[in-house]
Amino acid sequence: VSEREWIKRLRHLSVDGQPLRRRFTLRGDSLWWFAELYLHKQQVVLGVFRTIAALDRMLERERPVEFGVERGNRLLRGLAPQAARARGIRYRGPKGFGGSRMRLARMAWKGHVLTLAARASRARTARPSGIDGSTSVAAFVHRAFWRSGGSEGGAESYIGPVLTVLEARLGQSLRYVSVGPSANFRARRWWHVFRPDRGAAAIPIESLAPLESLGDSLRLWRDRHTMRRALWNSLEVREHAVIAGYNCWPVIREELAGVAVLQWPWSARAMDEAGAALDALRPAVALTYAEAGGWGRALILEARRRQIPTLGLQHGFIYEAWLNYRHEPDEMLPDPGNPADAGFPMPARTLLFDEYGRAHLERHGHFPAASLIVTGSPRLDALARTAAALSPSDLDLVRTASGAGSPRALVIFVAKYTQARHVLAALADAVTAMPDVQLVIKTHPAEAPGAYQPAVQGRANIRVLPASAPLAPLLMASRALVTVNSTVALDAAVLGIPALVVGLPNNLSPFVEAGIMAGAESTADIAPALRRILYDERFRMQMAGARHDYLSRFGIGSDGRAAARSADAVLALIPDGS
Repeated sequence: VSEREWIKRLRHLSVDGQPLRRRFTLRGDSLWWFAELYLHKQQVVLGVFRTIAALDRMLERERPVEFGVERGNRLLRGLAPQAARARGIRYRGPKGFGGSRMRLARMAWKGHVLTLAARASRARTARPSGIDGSTSVAAFVHRAFWRSGGSEGGAESYIGPVLTVLEARLGQSLRYVSVGPSANFRARRWWHVFRPDRGAAAIPIESLAPLESLGDSLRLWRDRHTMRRALWNSLEVREHAVIAGYNCWPVIREELAGVAVLQWPWSARAMDEAGAALDALRPAVALTYAEAGGWGRALILEARRRQIPTLGLQHGFIYEAWLNYRHEPDEMLPDPGNPADAGFPMPARTLLFDEYGRAHLERHGHFPAASLIVTGSPRLDALARTAAALSPSDLDLVRTASGAGSPRALVIFVAKYTQARHVLAALADAVTAMPDVQLVIKTHPAEAPGAYQPAVQGRANIRVLPASAPLAPLLMASRALVTVNSTVALDAAVLGIPALVVGLPNNLSPFVEAGIMAGAESTADIAPALRRILYDERFRMQMAGARHDYLSRFGIGSDGRAAARSADAVLALIPDGS
């Protein structure tokens, strides 16, 4: 049983005599769609499965008569004694998952803060003028990724090319609604909820959803501990917390508390806000690029309730491991015991980059084939256009500015620090031992350059660049790209730049297995893998051939028409006369 399967089974378990999916609803719609996201995103259940697998492998291989834990996280401290006891092995070291009272208290406090923040955010915005219901398309965008001061769709850092085309065709009947905090999660501070939105081209959703529109979500928030107790008191849920013979209830208990105390109240508020915004704008079509996440699901539920067609735009690669895009057949159907539950909140149309994404959603997401349209990647088109316009002198300037100059091979590293910190030191050591290589680290938009500095401090042939550094020139000037999980590796493949994936296994493992990217499973593998991808011409040619075949098979590429095709698909959903 995998982590995804374990989470998915929860929806069938009895809580107060009903399946969990049916027991917890808002306006008839199941809150299960948000519970599974929380459990998957927290990765605690995944950690349980990985820790159990590691313990079982270690004990099977070593067959010790005694073992202990010197240092380790609470999962290891709680599971290791159980592994020893089941095998009759002596155990020394800490026992148990640790007290959860403080963690639960912090969770409860965070729930209070989020609710207060929702109230406070109404103080920073006033209802906009000119809302007359003449909206053809309402595009819901995340405030943190809307570039301040932008007056056109190009200001949106994810789907800007599509929005730019729509603006040209729709003019003022295209409206932007911004959701979420104004800063990314690494730069966020508590006082940001009081900041007014100045000069933003997008309408803050709070201005369309006054406090009185949050009545249902506030009622659900008041019931949060009742929901928590119902989850905790379910015998079937407790039995489900025994995983591969290990009693994981103390950990699962906390995760279920997070679902009831944090996730569901937030999700209900998102539904209330989405509904109020749709009622104010009355769009013919609602558009989002976050349809698989919590906010997107809330929007689609409310749009479906109002019979407003919705459209989801793929904005990043759809990884096989993401639970967000994997749905069982029964989830896509209405709940036979709850007529108000119409099934998973699926967009009327989902626009995709390539056949890879289409095949995955049809096979593993059980999306109807007619709802999936391959339009290409507007972002990749823009990247390819910029790359094609670069001259040799442009690339020389990039190499000089990056510290590579003419003699050194330039390598670009693109990854979140939070995902790369366990391999970054090994990569830095490998590069330091290769004086003919210059490494540039392009900061992830959700993080600051300072996060990477401790691992590379004092290394002459490594530089950290801000997130604003243009990507196309760096890619085209580089001999190779190194990453952990970034979709930039696929962009690089289209541009002919070989990629090395470190920290395997991860979301890019299928591409490594297909031979279109090189891989390094352990930190010891990084140095030889980097040398091979830089200097072994035969290996580089093999990768180039594999990339060509793979990209051709799935239609992954750029023809410059993705944004126009996407806009056409959006406009096709607008009913005649709207």
